[in-house]
Amino acid sequence: HRTILGKTYARSTKNKGPRPRSRTLTHVQQAILEDLVYPTEIVGKRTRCKMDGSKVLKVLLDPKDQVNVETKLDTFSHIYKSLTSKEVIFEFPVLEQ
Repeated sequence: HRTILGKTYARSTKNKGPRPRSRTLTHVQQAILEDLVYPTEIVGKRTRCKMDGSKVLKVLLDPKDQVNVETKLDTFSHIYKSLTSKEVIFEFPVLEQ
């Protein structure tokens, strides 16, 4: 259950206090991302800002699950784009030995 409350959210008289962090747009989108790739874990994130002003989120996934998840990366990207309207690229970090 994910609920996004706007910046101008005003509570009623019985509920005092500011908007909880778990109801912000950023937190909800982050939770969607974690739920989307569930069997594996996110080990890093990078936001790439291009010269034309567009932003692409690069998500680094745990390399130990690469065999199971590698075929699903395009599907993850399309689902996240349809839910949040944000571009995302899923990758596995290159391990140097």
